[in-house]
Amino acid sequence: MRRYAITEKAGRFVAGQNNTGVGTVLTLTAKQAEHELRLGTLRPLDVPGSESEGGKTAPASKARKVAKGDPKPTTDDDAGEGAGDE
Repeated sequence: MRRYAITEKAGRFVAGQNNTGVGTVLTLTAKQAEHELRLGTLRPLDVPGSESEGGKTAPASKARKVAKGDPKPTTDDDAGEGAGDE
């Protein structure tokens, strides 16, 4: 059996199980995951090809860390919404 992570495209149920949130790991057979993989509601975790997908999410994590470390971009965005008026 392989491991799969639930994506943001998933609905209330994924492969016959309750969706408990994005990133939740399910252990399923290939047959159980087949349809959900086609829909894009699951992504495989145990295959070498999924590391490239993990590489795509890693820069996003770094970007969030940069945004936390550098408050200037956040301030510029908030100023347009009137958050800096207080």
